[in-house]
Amino acid sequence: MTVENGIDVEKFEQLSAAAEQDPDNAAFRFFAETEWTGGTTCETTVSDIDKGGRMVESPEFTMEGALFGHRDAPNALEQLLSSLGTCLTISYAAHGAKQDVQIDEMRFEFEGQVDMRGLLGLGDEARPGFEQIQCTAHVESPASTEELERLVETASAHSPILDTLENAVDVDVEHAAD
Repeated sequence: MTVENGIDVEKFEQLSAAAEQDPDNAAFRFFAETEWTGGTTCETTVSDIDKGGRMVESPEFTMEGALFGHRDAPNALEQLLSSLGTCLTISYAAHGAKQDVQIDEMRFEFEGQVDMRGLLGLGDEARPGFEQIQCTAHVESPASTEELERLVETASAHSPILDTLENAVDVDVEHAAD
């Protein structure tokens, strides 16, 4: 077993080969349920994953969200930045391992610009989401600049969260009468 950046390279390559042979091996569905807990707070629970038509049992995780002065938990925008950081970290580590790029330390810093008038419904000129997100990647590695640039390109191109943010995704919101 070859381990690079904490990633089992053979297992990563087997997963890639299985997905390439049969796209159903790469078909995943993720689920989340968010429940309002009052005011501007809520709890989101994520659990099982549908992997190629087969439900895979996962531990249940609950995250809290808050806004308007509640600092008991990250707000939804901070959670989005956190999700992007988590996804980029995993993508860098996995693709670095696949490219034989050793990573000694890695950290991402994010800054997102939001005009809160959009959320508050104060005019049409302000959108409610991020206007821009800046990301600074700090990667310590003995790899050459060229190898690190190739890693950045590959990891960014294959990050699901980055792709979701950079490309339009249809989101259908429908009301279910309970």
